[in-house]
Amino acid sequence: MHANEPTRDRLIGAVIREWEVAGTAGISARGVARDAAIPVSSIYHHFGEMDGLLLLAADTVMARASDWFATQARLLAGATGGAADLAHLLAATIDAWCEERRGLAYAWREVQSQAMRHAAWQGVAQAGWRLLTEFWQPICDRFGVGALAPSVVLLFDGETSLHLVRWRRLIDRSAMAELCATWAGWIEGRAGMPAPWRMLAIREALAGQPAVPDWDAATERIAAAAARTVAQRGVPGLTHRAVAAEAEQTLGIVSSRFRSSADLLRAACEALYRQIVRPLGDGDAPVDLIASRTERTGDDLALRAFFELTLAASRDPALQPFAAQLRYLRGRTSIRHLRAILPTGRVPSAADGALLSALFSGQTRARLTGGGTPRLDEGVVTILDRLSGR
Repeated sequence: MHANEPTRDRLIGAVIREWEVAGTAGISARGVARDAAIPVSSIYHHFGEMDGLLLLAADTVMARASDWFATQARLLAGATGGAADLAHLLAATIDAWCEERRGLAYAWREVQSQAMRHAAWQGVAQAGWRLLTEFWQPICDRFGVGALAPSVVLLFDGETSLHLVRWRRLIDRSAMAELCATWAGWIEGRAGMPAPWRMLAIREALAGQPAVPDWDAATERIAAAAARTVAQRGVPGLTHRAVAAEAEQTLGIVSSRFRSSADLLRAACEALYRQIVRPLGDGDAPVDLIASRTERTGDDLALRAFFELTLAASRDPALQPFAAQLRYLRGRTSIRHLRAILPTGRVPSAADGALLSALFSGQTRARLTGGGTPRLDEGVVTILDRLSGR
């Protein structure tokens, strides 16, 4: 930031930095003004209110994202090949977006998070979905899979959400590349491809899976209220007072069960775990944490909570123990869906389940953010038709 930078630009820059560090729920006018090194009154002078500043920052993010994707498109103008080649490119693009443009990637997630709650944000979110479609469609056309471009858009969105969660860099990158290769295999009707990196990650995640605590009914109720509060207000909005109101309990009872904010956050994580994951038994497939249930609109609150917790885990070192669980213990119900459509004798793998989970995740985010279109909605069906041979 430069002292001679226009006030509006300094404020927008401060918002984008805060989105990466704390998210929208953690932003305050005082904090933004302090970051921008200007008086708080300047926000209201230039924008009237914080919402105006946040929406303008969102527009700026979309413009910068558009520039980045346009640059990549120019560099790829001569690239052609087949589905397997495109899978390599997809993996590289996911990684580059999450690592090279991490601030923009977080800001895009904050736009989505706000669009899930406020209609005023859905126009910006829809612009993001159009941007992804306009980037991937011509590339898919050149690689001979133009009809499958919606599945690429959904996979890009679903997997970038999880790739922001850093666990073990080399394993994360390798497992994500396996997932994209699995997508290419589906095009040829192949399932059950080996995924050694994902299996390694799953074993490590299971080894670190937290024990389910022994809670009484009141504690269960408070923990469930904590999960709902995360869905409604984001992680920074998770306070003892907010949870007490949501749980219809006294502040004293909540504070006695969960003494610190960290305790409340862990309770929210455990409540979601209980809601969407059952304990694993010997020989069980990877657990589906949330995405494969996205076709059920009644799960929208849990989806938003999971979305917020995923963002929090990617930011907060205190949630690092959950990183592996969030990234890799998914796909169980998805595998059941796949078994139902695959020809007899073909057994889906952990990577197949994770891929369908990622596709469902992107599809649901499109719906919840107002960005769903018939083509995007059909993206999952189109690729599944290739896999099943229909």
